[in-house]
Amino acid sequence: MRKNILLSIAVTGTLAISSCSGFLNVDNLGKSTIESFFSDIDGMKAAGVGLHKTILNFYDGSYLRFGDIGGDTQNALRVASDEALLRMYDFDYYAEDNGGFPYTIWKNGYAIATNANNILYYGQKLLDKYPEYESEIKTHFGYAYFARALAIFDLCNCYAMPYGSTADASHPGVVAIDYIPGFDDNLSRHTMKECYDRVIKDLNSSLKCFGNDELTNPNYISGLACEALLARVYLYMGDYANAAKYSSIVMEKVPLAKHDEYVGMFRKAQENPGEGIFRLNTYDTGSGMRALYNPTGNQKLQPAPEFIAKFDDSDVRKELFTFTGEKEDGTQYEGKEYTTVCKYLPIKSGVSDEKNRRSDFFVLRVSEMYLIHAEALCKGASADLSAAAEDVKAIRARALGTTPEKIALNWMSASDLDSIIQEERTKELCFEGHRFFDIKRRMENITRPQSTTSTAKSLTWPDIHYALPICQLELQANDFMVQNEGYSGRKTIGE
Repeated sequence: MRKNILLSIAVTGTLAISSCSGFLNVDNLGKSTIESFFSDIDGMKAAGVGLHKTILNFYDGSYLRFGDIGGDTQNALRVASDEALLRMYDFDYYAEDNGGFPYTIWKNGYAIATNANNILYYGQKLLDKYPEYESEIKTHFGYAYFARALAIFDLCNCYAMPYGSTADASHPGVVAIDYIPGFDDNLSRHTMKECYDRVIKDLNSSLKCFGNDELTNPNYISGLACEALLARVYLYMGDYANAAKYSSIVMEKVPLAKHDEYVGMFRKAQENPGEGIFRLNTYDTGSGMRALYNPTGNQKLQPAPEFIAKFDDSDVRKELFTFTGEKEDGTQYEGKEYTTVCKYLPIKSGVSDEKNRRSDFFVLRVSEMYLIHAEALCKGASADLSAAAEDVKAIRARALGTTPEKIALNWMSASDLDSIIQEERTKELCFEGHRFFDIKRRMENITRPQSTTSTAKSLTWPDIHYALPICQLELQANDFMVQNEGYSGRKTIGE
């Protein structure tokens, strides 16, 4: 039996991330080495830090890019020299790209899952040995369960058709691995139902570890983050009752950021954590997303002018599309205005202090919960359209600096209101990795603005490019891996 890529990641992952370095050579590691690593509580702490790092690598690698670049809100500029980015933008991906983003997302996603599995397995042994550390170890368990759930869910977003594309969700998902595999294990894809069952089970396990803890620091996973992710997962499943349930729990505990705090929660995260439920900071590592939207001659992407035009002039969110160089910079920015995405830019360029370099990714924030709640109430069996409309009014009123009662929504039916919700969702969560996946989960066509520089003006559901191909390296290493329909490589077991 040939060695599996997933297994290689599982063997190397924990030790690799503990030092914040790249993956170690599998030939240099073995089970005994990992057991030694987890022989005391310091090893567990290091693994926890490393697990957090792998989540950052996943989001800052290619996942967030894929979630937005495949959508309909931005144009490519200087991508001719960036073949990988251009192919992502043009839906030009293939299994043989063993060094590109179809492989990178796969590798980084399973680095999260397999390191979580190591923590859960060896952490239990550590707990049996040192019961006095039960509270601390269970916190690490909570992190691991959440991280594994997040990874499997996000991998399904990339490599599988949406949950509702078959009536019983029996179509292929990904490998919902929940243990440390052996070299002879056959790792095959689970159904989407099995994947989502695993995700929900893990989130409930994580919630038990954290309990009903209050949010103290959005840069760390919490019980509230579990409830927020459950709301998102249930929305993707079309389970609107549970989506409404869990989103409402979060909405009751975390307020929306105020109008005058909105820009600051992206640009001054350290001073203003805003409405974050779980966010990842990048001030000490740099940011791949920051490089995409950097307002210099190297800028690669811009919000489409047709998309910017959807915002009212008084909409505070529109400020995040304009960057004006500040006098303090003393760089090429000074006195110049750029149209770009400012959600990932530091407050100042050319500075090294933490305060001014901080630029975070939102994984979960409460605005999304309002929009999940609205969609769930609008589309659920027990529809409450008036309540759904109030959720949208709250988001729009905050954006415009007014009160919900002064917001008028023009809708005559559930379908009308649903369209309003989706437009508000697109504007509120733009460039945070949602747009392509939102279109995909709703099984809709992609129609790009007329100004797009992409050769792919549209994508018609259910085109094969709504799901990434399984990379050829995985197919070659794993006899039991099934390729997605329409792509080259192995289609069935044994072929």
